[in-house]
Order: sequence, then structure tokens, then C-alpha cells
Amino acid sequence: MKEAIGIALGLYWAEITILVLFLVIAFILEQKFNFKKPRQWFLSFNNLIFRRGLSALAYAVPYLDMINLHIPLLKDNHPLVLRLFMPNFITESIDIMQQVPFLSFIYLSIGYGFFIRYKIPGDRLVRYNIMYSIMLVSLQGIINEMFISFTEAFIVNDYLRSQVTLMAFFCWLTLYIPCFVRAFLGKYDENKFIREAVEVHLGRDGPDFIWWDRIRKDKAPKRPPLN
Repeated sequence: MKEAIGIALGLYWAEITILVLFLVIAFILEQKFNFKKPRQWFLSFNNLIFRRGLSALAYAVPYLDMINLHIPLLKDNHPLVLRLFMPNFITESIDIMQQVPFLSFIYLSIGYGFFIRYKIPGDRLVRYNIMYSIMLVSLQGIINEMFISFTEAFIVNDYLRSQVTLMAFFCWLTLYIPCFVRAFLGKYDENKFIREAVEVHLGRDGPDFIWWDRIRKDKAPKRPPLN
């Protein structure tokens, strides 16, 4: 153990020294010149990354639940597809999900009963994605049961069943990939029906809250007087 630590320190001492030196210089300059802009930029950047990271993380549980359903029917005939959309951290997360079979229900209960009910966190974009993911969990629970019943009753051939599963898997991906992309980009869904359905559950953030597709009368542009 001591030898390993010695080797590690021997390999990285230069990088560690440069990092410490950089932090000391930055601290001295900040104390001497009182840089406010870089500090504000740093905090704003970290807040932005944290905000969008939480927004994307909201879809983790429904995505794991979806891919966990399709694994048994895809692993034999389409292992490359699973490998592409199941990196190592996804595989480890699915192992946890398989050990906790009610994880989706727990996420739904906590997400709606705590996060949405008490408006935690305060950032509306994060809560929007949490609510959207809760709706996906509820929707795919029903569709998954219908899909399993259909494949077991009408498709006997294992290869044909895997092909149908592959099509269903790609259909789900066309739904999830835009969700992850929008969350990382900090954007809302442009579909008015979906946006309205999610926003209804979020409610108002305060007495002066302006609904997302409405314009307050005192904010509306004034018309020129008629002659």
C-alpha cells in the first residue's frame, strides 16, 4: 500500500504542485484586486451546470426502467445495440434497479408527493423535468404491460419477438433522447399540449406568476389611441 502511494505521488507530484501554485496565485490576486466578475462568472457557470445536470438526471429512473424491460429480448440477437445505449454506469445502475423492483414506484411517490408538492427545488426547469419524467414513468408502465401481453400472446418466434422489441426500443429512444438533450440545453418542450400537461401539475410559483403561454394585460403592448 505504501509503495502504491509512493508511486502515485511520484507520478503526479508535478501536476499537484502546479495546481496548488495556481490556487495560491488565484487567492492572492483575488484578495489584492477583489475580482468580482470572475467570481460571479464561476458561480453562474456552476449553477448552470448543476441546474441542467439535475434536469437531465430526472430522466434516469424512467430510462433505466424502460431499458430494463427490453434487455431480456434484445441481449441474444442485438447485443451491440444494448452495448451502445448501456455504458458501464448504466449497467451498474440497472443492477441496482433489479435489486429494488419497486424503484420506479418509489421515485414516482417521492417525486410527486415531495418535489412537486412542496416545489423543491425552487428552479422551475428542474421541477418541469421531474414532472415530465414522472408522467413518463406512469405512461410506460401501462404501455409496457400491454407490450408484454401482446408479445407473449401473438408472437411465438423468439427472433421475431426480438425484432418487435427492437422497434419498440427505438421508439422509446426517440422520446428519451430529446428529453435528455432539452434538459442539457435548458429548454422546455415546444409541444403546447405536453407543456400544458406538465405545467398544470407544477402550479404557480407566486402571486405574480405569469403563465408560460399567457401575457399579463399590464405587460401587453399598448395600442395607439384612435383618432
